[in-house]
Amino acid sequence: PKTCKLINRACVVGRVDFIICSTDKNFMVPVGGAVVMSPNQDLIKNVGKIYAGRASSAPIVDLFITLLSMGLNGYKRLLDERNRLVPLFRDKLEVVAKKYSERVLNCPSNTISFGMSLDTMAPTDDDENKEEKKKSKEITYFGSMLFKRCVSGTRVVPRGDFKNMSGYEFIGFGSSTNEYPSSYMTAACAIGLGEAEMNEFFARLDKTLKEYFNKKKKK
Repeated sequence: PKTCKLINRACVVGRVDFIICSTDKNFMVPVGGAVVMSPNQDLIKNVGKIYAGRASSAPIVDLFITLLSMGLNGYKRLLDERNRLVPLFRDKLEVVAKKYSERVLNCPSNTISFGMSLDTMAPTDDDENKEEKKKSKEITYFGSMLFKRCVSGTRVVPRGDFKNMSGYEFIGFGSSTNEYPSSYMTAACAIGLGEAEMNEFFARLDKTLKEYFNKKKKK
C-alpha cells in the first residue's frame, strides 16, 4: 500500500512515463511476463503499436488463469499472510546471521527483500593471502551450494566482483553501489510464501552455512 501511494503521488506531482510490474514476483506465475502501466493512455497505445505481437501468449494465459483461480479475496489473503510473516522472517534471519557472526542489513524502506552480510566467508580487510577474485569465488560458491540444495530465489553479491559492460565498470556487481562495504546475500518474504516454506528455507540456509564452514575448515 505504501509503495502504491508513493507511485500515485509521483504520477500526480511529477513525471512517470511507465510502471513495469513483473508478473512472477507479484502474481506467482512463471518467469517471463510483465504488466506495463502508465498514467498516460497515449503512451500505452504507443507501446502497443511497436510490439511485434509474435511472442508467446503463455505469460498472459498464466496470469489470466492464476487471477481467475485466486479471485480478489484470495489475492488479498495472500497479501495479508505475507504481511504477517514479514517480522517472523526478519527475526529468523537475524538468528541465523548471529549464529555465524553475520548481521542483517538495515534497509528500513524494503519490507520484502532482506539482506545478510557474508563477511566471515571473505573478510573485507586487507589480506595478502587472498585476492579479491578469490574472495568473490568463495561467495559465489556458497550461492551455488544454496541452489544445489533447492534454495531458489536467493542472490549472493560478492563485494569484489568486477564487471565491465560497454565501458561502464561495476564493482560489487549486483549491488546498487560500487562502494558497498560488505558481501551479502538476499532473500525475499514474497507473496505466496507460507510459514512452513519459510521455516524450511531457514533450516536449509542454516544447514548450508554449517556445511560451507565445515568444508572451509578441512581445507
